[in-house]
Amino acid sequence: MSINELRFADATAQAAEIRSGTVSSRELTTAYLEAIESLDDALRSYVTTTSDLALDAADAADERVRAAADGDPLPPFLGVTTSFKDVVDVAGVATTHSCGLLADNVAAVDDPVVRRFRDAGFGVLGKTNVPEFCTSMTSSALNGICRNPWDLEATPGGSSGGAAAALAAGLCAVAHGTDGAGSVRVPAAFCGVVGVKPTRGLFTLGPEAGTAYYGASEDGVLTRSVRDAAVMLDVMATGRWSPVPDGLHADALHSAVTPLRVAVTADSPIGEVDPETAAAAHAAGDLLESLGHHVSLATPEWFTILAAADGPGSVPGMAGLVGPDDVEMLEPRNQRVWRMLAEMTVVDHADWVDRARRATREFCRFWDDIDVLVTPSCGIAAPSVGFAPWDQTSEEHMATFMGFPNFGQAFNVSGQPALSLPLEMHSSGLPIGVQLVGRHLEEPTLLRLAAQLEEARPWITRRPRGLEGLESPRRTDG
Repeated sequence: MSINELRFADATAQAAEIRSGTVSSRELTTAYLEAIESLDDALRSYVTTTSDLALDAADAADERVRAAADGDPLPPFLGVTTSFKDVVDVAGVATTHSCGLLADNVAAVDDPVVRRFRDAGFGVLGKTNVPEFCTSMTSSALNGICRNPWDLEATPGGSSGGAAAALAAGLCAVAHGTDGAGSVRVPAAFCGVVGVKPTRGLFTLGPEAGTAYYGASEDGVLTRSVRDAAVMLDVMATGRWSPVPDGLHADALHSAVTPLRVAVTADSPIGEVDPETAAAAHAAGDLLESLGHHVSLATPEWFTILAAADGPGSVPGMAGLVGPDDVEMLEPRNQRVWRMLAEMTVVDHADWVDRARRATREFCRFWDDIDVLVTPSCGIAAPSVGFAPWDQTSEEHMATFMGFPNFGQAFNVSGQPALSLPLEMHSSGLPIGVQLVGRHLEEPTLLRLAAQLEEARPWITRRPRGLEGLESPRRTDG
């Protein structure tokens, strides 16, 4: 592979090339930085790049590879690149949440999830774009409109839109995201990559980080391949504060796949589903049936769980970062959200938690009779970048999303594991994601099934066409 072809290989393959000495981490990291320089003015997937930090990490990785004796254990992704969503702290870099009031909010230390990525060998290329406080598609007054590399007039989704766009465009090897209402899985679907939201509580970061209260958002990851997703779950779950797993998620990919009971639905909780996205979910069901699984049509009781989706998701959220004197400086759609969060009492939150837990117990009975649910990740392919602009009023924003056929939010409330796979393409030329959902802590089952689908209908050779002609020739030394 050429160096630019290697940019689009999965992280596992890149790590193997670096360990073998076929390519250096510095050479690969430089290729990513040059691609960002060429492409990201149009894409706006990054809000900050950390070139010096990335190159220093690359040099350290190359020295570690040279010094290692045969058989010495090395971190799984030594010398490979990653990005972080601009909602977690990277030491020395601003964490802005795409809010102008936080433009100079420079972090003193790494967030624990960042440390876990670094311990796995990753070098950090930068921070990726989000909507202000992650409440919409990825555009903001501070950081502008993030665009989809498959079509620059389409949105990459939100709120991990910058992460998905960067990964799909070959501007990092793995991307960190967070998922509070489909915020990893919808951008993954729109941009044609794998997106994983783990079970609530699969891993914890200890007393140093994370929300103080029960919530709906989880750290997740966007990858090119299922095997990368499996190893990344192990990376995030490695640490003294996380529960000890029964086994590595990566090991699940080597286990035999026994026939599963699979339910398929394209009946959306809200909004109208595009026929092609519905057909993609049913095609996945047909493929699974041909692979020996027991497939039926069935739909969970969406209202049961979404009746409890009117809570805060996380508290205090933006109300803990912006003071009352500055509320009018927030983007219009977020001012009402800030006030709701600021006015919520401990008793109000406890009442919501109790409702969410009771709803989860009832909703999850659906999985008593099935092992995995298959749905579209979202009921439409990526809409225009003007679908939910940053300057919408709260009322306009609410009206927009009341018709958005999102299949992801239910599982943030229930806390179940879910992942999006880029199995199909829309007639518009945009990717379509298919979502797999399992029981709590049954990520291994989802990963085994996802690997089967990936092998039967591979996607890794697809390349987005929206950036063709924009990339300048790669510079060479000397």
